[in-house]
Amino acid sequence: MSKLVIANFKMNGSKEFIANWVKDFHEENESNKTIILALPSPYLSNFKDSYLNLAGQNVSNQSSGAFTSQLSAQMLKDCGAEYCLIGHSEARQYLMETNENIKQKFDQLAQESIQQVLCIGEPLVIKEASKTTDYLLEQLELLSSDQENIIVAYEPIWAIGTGLTPEIEDIQLAVDCIRGRFNKSIKVLYGGSVNSSNAANISAKTDIDGLLVGGASLNPKEFAKIAQLC
Repeated sequence: MSKLVIANFKMNGSKEFIANWVKDFHEENESNKTIILALPSPYLSNFKDSYLNLAGQNVSNQSSGAFTSQLSAQMLKDCGAEYCLIGHSEARQYLMETNENIKQKFDQLAQESIQQVLCIGEPLVIKEASKTTDYLLEQLELLSSDQENIIVAYEPIWAIGTGLTPEIEDIQLAVDCIRGRFNKSIKVLYGGSVNSSNAANISAKTDIDGLLVGGASLNPKEFAKIAQLC
């Protein structure tokens, strides 16, 4: 089974930057992983015919209507997105997203056959209180234990963009917690300050199905190394 490696550009890039990125990555990429590019939504349609799989970074919890500035699942599909991130910690924080909102988004994507990538993770205060598993299970309550075809990305909030990563044992504890929540086989990714220096160790020593890469993904050569090491 091919591992998934997602490049999350967040609010970065331009049409020219992304075109150059795709070209440079293609020249460097020697992996056989499934590569997914989560682009800012204005650029998705520009690259829908590229060799890469595209992902939205978020979606509305409504199908259509008077929701100025929002983006529906149908629109994402029209733009070529096959995947979509939901529940990212930055959306939970800055857009005040709740589990109820995220479940509605999950269902909207399902109606358009777009694969959801559900992001979960704990803040530092929870980690220090040794309550990580309880926190993760609470975030997973939005899904039935019988849910199929799930991708969950574990991203400890305190590790995103900080250069810090959890111990291998802590990552595996979280992965086991997530897998144990469901009755069916699911895919679990890890994200949080992933780079070419730690990707191989994380991938080899934990039971993950791939990586969700943030800042390091903006460098196509670095991201190609990560994909090869995953």
